[in-house]
Amino acid sequence: MAEIIVREVANYLNNLNATQEVNVVLGTTLSLGNNLFVVYEPQTTATTVTIIPYGGLPPNVDNYRREANFQIRIKGKGIHSSLKAGQALIDLLHTNEDVCASTPGKVFAIQSAPIPVGWEEDEFLLVTCNFKVKYVKF
Repeated sequence: MAEIIVREVANYLNNLNATQEVNVVLGTTLSLGNNLFVVYEPQTTATTVTIIPYGGLPPNVDNYRREANFQIRIKGKGIHSSLKAGQALIDLLHTNEDVCASTPGKVFAIQSAPIPVGWEEDEFLLVTCNFKVKYVKF
């Protein structure tokens, strides 16, 4: 299920308008395989956004409702770009039902602000944003 969700999130972000805040902040439109990746991010010295699934809560006892969790990792050039892009993604995805096109569900941000996790090559700040999709029905 998590793989389906991250693919849908990737497709949603891939199809964002160029004027969407996250694209404006990063200075480029997110493009799957170019600067937007799922699970695996290639070694690169460019700004990237990577969607990574991770384990969530166990299925509900009725085996009908589930939760899928995913993390978005942003590698942006500088503090401003990374943090602002992370916040734009949280604002865009939190309580969003349009992300999950083929599986009814609603995305929720797990925290209200992006979490800085370190620097790469002394110019790219890495931040993460965690999300869950609730009530995904099969």
